[in-house]
Amino acid sequence: MATRFWLTTTAAPYTPATKRGTWTDATSTVTGLLGRQPAGASATAVKAETSATTTNVLLGRWISAPARAAGTLSGTISWVLGRVASATAANMFKRVHIYVTVGDSDTVRGTLLANYTGTAAWPTTASGVAGTNLAITSVAVQAGDRIVVEFGYQATNVVTTSYTGTLYYGAAGTTDLTSGATTVTTAPGWLEFSGGNGLFATPTSQIVDKFTTGIGSRFVYWGGTFWNGTFNRAAIPPAAGYPGLMATDVGYEVYGSSHYFEVVNLPTGGTETVFSAVVLGPADNGSFVRTKYTAATGNLTFENCVNYADATPTTLAFDPVAHRWWRFREAAGTFYWETSPNAVTWTVRRSMATNQWLRFGTLRTNFEAYAASGTPTVAEVDNVNVIPSTVPKVWTGSAWVQKPVKVWSGTAWVAKPVKNWSGTAWF
Repeated sequence: MATRFWLTTTAAPYTPATKRGTWTDATSTVTGLLGRQPAGASATAVKAETSATTTNVLLGRWISAPARAAGTLSGTISWVLGRVASATAANMFKRVHIYVTVGDSDTVRGTLLANYTGTAAWPTTASGVAGTNLAITSVAVQAGDRIVVEFGYQATNVVTTSYTGTLYYGAAGTTDLTSGATTVTTAPGWLEFSGGNGLFATPTSQIVDKFTTGIGSRFVYWGGTFWNGTFNRAAIPPAAGYPGLMATDVGYEVYGSSHYFEVVNLPTGGTETVFSAVVLGPADNGSFVRTKYTAATGNLTFENCVNYADATPTTLAFDPVAHRWWRFREAAGTFYWETSPNAVTWTVRRSMATNQWLRFGTLRTNFEAYAASGTPTVAEVDNVNVIPSTVPKVWTGSAWVQKPVKVWSGTAWVAKPVKNWSGTAWF
C-alpha cells in the first residue's frame, strides 16, 4: 500500500556528504527530515540563477528516518509541493533526484528516480505543483537504510537576468496540499510511494499477542491492567484514571493495514463505565478513531473524534456473540470500523474517507477503560491480530481456509464462535 512522507522543518537525522543529482548549482544548505507526519512552521528554500545556459539548481534535501524492515521499494511516486517562480520568463521546471543510502553512509543502495525534470513551468503565484504516478526503479531496501530526496528546478531561460525559484516546506495543517491550491503556507507538501508499506513504519497488523504467557513486549500497560493467567488474557479494570494497554514501542501505520482483536468480556457495574479500543496519532491532541462500549446503554459506538468527541457517531446495540471481535481497517483511501463473531466473517459498521493523520506512520493503538466510581468488572482483550486455533479450517484442494462454525437457529444457519474449556469455564 502507499507510503506518504512530508517535507518537514525538523532537522535531518543524517545528511550524506555527496549530493547525488546532476546539479549545476548544488550549494543549497537546506536539509530536513523526510517525515512520516507533517512538522514545523512553513518555510521556504529560495535561490536565484543568472546563467545564460540551461541550469539545474538544488533547493534542498530531505532525508528519511531509517527503514524499520527490509523489502523492495517499487512502483510509482507522486507528490504535491508548493512552488513559485519570480517571473514567467524564468522558465523553471521541477527537478528531482531520489535515492536510498546504505544505512548512515554516503554509499548509494540504489537510485529510485534519476534527475527527473518536469514539463510544466512553475507558476508565478505560489501554489501546489504535482508530479503524478512517476515510475521508479526498484530498490531492495535494508533495515537502517534511508531515502534521500533532492528537490530543485531547471531554468531554461538562457539569459543573465536574475530569476528566483522558491520551494515551500514545513507547515502542519490538517489538510495536505493539493495541485493548484494556493494554501502553500498552511497545507503541507508531501510525496507518496505507491508501495513501501511496512518499510518505514510497522503496520498495525503486526501488533500480535495471544497473551499466552503474559502481556508481551509490544505493549505497555498502566492503572491496574494485568494479565489474567487463568484464561491467558489482558484484563483492564475500569477506573477514573483510564487504565489501559497500549502498543507504543514503535510508530505504527494503519494506512493499507488493519488491527483486530477479540473482546472477551466487557465491564458491568460502576458509574459512567466505558471500554474503548482506540487508534490515535503521535500526540494527545484529541484526534482519534475508536470503538466504544458504554455499560449504561449497552451500545457500541464507532467514532471519529476531534477534540475528544464525535457528535455524530454510528451507534449499535451490543451483541456479545455477533460483536465478539472488533477491527479497524484502512484500504484504498477508506477507513472502516468492523465487527465479527469469529474473526472470519466481518461486517462494516462505519466507514469514511481516510483523513490526513490516518496516513501517518507514527500512530499508536490502545485499549482503555473508565469508570467514574464504583468497582465494575474488568474488560478483557485477547488474540490481538491472531485468530485462535479453535477457528476451524477446511481444505480447498490447495490450502486450508478459515471457515466459521454455523448452527441451526430454527430458521437459518448462524455463524457462532468456538469455545475452549479451560478446566473451570468455557472461553
